[in-house]
Amino acid sequence: RMSLAGLRLWVTRPRQQADALIALLKDAGAEVAALPLLEIAPTKNPAPLDAALASLESFDLAIFVSPSALDAVCERLLSPWPEKLAVAVMGPGSLRRAHELGIKTIISPQGQFDSAGLLQLPQMQNLAGRRVVLFRGNGGRDALPRTLTGRGAELTLVECYRRLPPAFDASRLEAEFGRGCDGIVVSSSEAVHYLFRLAGGQTLQRLQSSLYFAP
Repeated sequence: RMSLAGLRLWVTRPRQQADALIALLKDAGAEVAALPLLEIAPTKNPAPLDAALASLESFDLAIFVSPSALDAVCERLLSPWPEKLAVAVMGPGSLRRAHELGIKTIISPQGQFDSAGLLQLPQMQNLAGRRVVLFRGNGGRDALPRTLTGRGAELTLVECYRRLPPAFDASRLEAEFGRGCDGIVVSSSEAVHYLFRLAGGQTLQRLQSSLYFAP
């Protein structure tokens, strides 16, 4: 198999989601710098989340936008997930987490791992009269909720976690460049936004000239 020996890679995923990837890269020989560009924190007001969890049996479908949403729900869920409540997720990470939580019925795209891929599935077409709860972070995009309601869903939006800017500044980037950077792993456009907003001058030029790995 391919060796990454001698390469120093930056992994910018949130710290709660980075361990598995970091372990794989290290196993392949890479040196890894963990630079989380998003911090995941609990929602400021958990009351709507608790209310939704208390009435899970009344929903026909639950949608999770990310593994972070699944983790946030798992932390506050006081009973097993209802067997009859189907769950829809978008990517392999969320699919694995849903299985770990013991969820039986899971809807997930096989190729395009985003909201557009999910919305193409047959189960997501005719939602007229169906009660759907969407668990997401703060400031989520409107395209998914808009499409769900357009297809007739009775939609409940629930903020279950917050995405916050990184907890370091430009000096940390400069220091990491001094130690070496053979590639940067990024997992979201929001993370890239924070990365380039941090930097200026020569550091910005080095970021623009770096190699990136993105899903």
